[in-house]
Amino acid sequence: MFTTHVRKEQLTYPNEIPGITRVNKLNILGVTVGDTLTFHNHVDVLVKKTARSLYAIKTIRAHGLDGDALWDVTRATVVAQLLYASPAWWGFLKTDEKSRL
Repeated sequence: MFTTHVRKEQLTYPNEIPGITRVNKLNILGVTVGDTLTFHNHVDVLVKKTARSLYAIKTIRAHGLDGDALWDVTRATVVAQLLYASPAWWGFLKTDEKSRL
């Protein structure tokens, strides 16, 4: 019979370097990554950006833009924001974060 021992190693951070501050999130090529490799900050930013874009699209629609031109604007703004680098972070999202999007 084999026994498995789970080894709990203490994670030790290196000493702080003067003049450099630790952060709990980092924006890498437009994708916000948390210090625990979570993307909830990215989802928050993405939802806010998309809401602003949708408001702008509703405004230009009210001013007479419709049809294919409206879809072109929507695709260039909202859809592009949602799909940018999504294969890199989509699998790390929780169900509630996916539903927000």
